[in-house]
Amino acid sequence: MKKSQSNLLHYIHVLLENDQALEAFIKDPAGEAENETNGLTKAERSVLRRTVAHLPSTSKSNFTIARTAKSYRRSLRLLQNVLHNSGTKMMGDVLSNGPVTEDSTVFYLVVNYPNMDSGETLNFTCETNDDVNNIGGPYANSQFFQIVFGSGSTTVERLILGASQAFPSIISYETVTINDSPYLSSITINGRTINADLSNSCYDLSQNPDADFVFWFYSINGKANPNTSGGIGTSFADYQLQSGDTVYLQLIAPDATYGFQPC
Repeated sequence: MKKSQSNLLHYIHVLLENDQALEAFIKDPAGEAENETNGLTKAERSVLRRTVAHLPSTSKSNFTIARTAKSYRRSLRLLQNVLHNSGTKMMGDVLSNGPVTEDSTVFYLVVNYPNMDSGETLNFTCETNDDVNNIGGPYANSQFFQIVFGSGSTTVERLILGASQAFPSIISYETVTINDSPYLSSITINGRTINADLSNSCYDLSQNPDADFVFWFYSINGKANPNTSGGIGTSFADYQLQSGDTVYLQLIAPDATYGFQPC
């Protein structure tokens, strides 16, 4: 079997065929699923663990008899996130068969966005996850891009710039400068403009330590960089990519319930 670019799909295949791997996952789901070899994201591991053990992903012990609607929706969002991540990697598997020269680098960009009317502009600066959930949630819609560059290094900024130059009628963006570095403040995707200005003082944790507001959050291959949580993290102009990487953009405040710090 050719190893899929989707770590989740490949790991499921391993668990179906390898008894020792399955026993190890049951004993230590987080350690086994998220280690360097298997490389699942927190969301992928949570859904896989629940599928195997029938436990809520935040459960410490025993079983939950009753769950709130918010809890069910949290589970649905996790599953939605996982399907998007796996589906994108499957697209990468298919597109990798296309004619790309050996000295080229290939990247994928997925822009997730809530339900909006074409031509609509919404300002989510200082708004919360609940406000985004009211219009379908951060993963209601997705736009996929494959971008091919020549050899050499590529950053998240260069990838998004490349997509905007190749598909100007589909995607464009604006930035703000914080500590001399650019950060995404607005994305227009498929005629829908969504603003979330990180330079607003409401995002300053020194002034608002309990702030937890949405912004255009990027992750690589479905994983957040643990060193960029809890404050203004690495600018997308500085984050280096490797050929084959997928960059996800979503309007979200990473949820502290699943291990992220307030943003």
